[in-house]
Amino acid sequence: MNTSVALGRMARRLSVVLGTASLAVGIGAAPASAKPDADSMQIGKTLTLTVAGRVTPRCEIDGGGDIDFGRLTGNRSATARFGLDCNVPFQLTFQSSRGGLAHETLAGGQGPFAGTLGYDVSVKVPTRTPEPVDIAGAFTSAELRGGRTLSSGSGVAVGGGLMTITTQRPTGAGLLAGDYSDSLRITIAPN
Repeated sequence: MNTSVALGRMARRLSVVLGTASLAVGIGAAPASAKPDADSMQIGKTLTLTVAGRVTPRCEIDGGGDIDFGRLTGNRSATARFGLDCNVPFQLTFQSSRGGLAHETLAGGQGPFAGTLGYDVSVKVPTRTPEPVDIAGAFTSAELRGGRTLSSGSGVAVGGGLMTITTQRPTGAGLLAGDYSDSLRITIAPN
């Protein structure tokens, strides 16, 4: 008899109790005249079978890619979706490598022209706790230079997240001519 039972993605213990009114097991034939005596008859016995399984915790994120704002001006928005597969509560850490869209060689700017354009990031991630709950956060690119964390609390991921990135208005005389970039890293880890 195979006693393995697959429990899918559940890691709970299940006890099964089997009750019997009578149990007759025989190997070979008993004489026709033999009667069971009251001491050998087993009525009302129970059998307990414990069935168990395990699901390994996992937290994965996918997506990514490039967002090209084209000509940089203020108040331009782009959205990015990312997938989450996390069967335990988790935290997302967002970190900007340059603290904004920075000029390729003169991030500090030159003369009256700025070399970095800040942006705002808003994030929304659906979770289940077991009720549906959206976790959300809003950060500036300057805040993300040091990294910011968004926790799911006791919730687990339901699908993926949505991020909206909106450029801020250039300061001073505007932006120095050239190419600008930043790298926004999102890291997921179990709580």
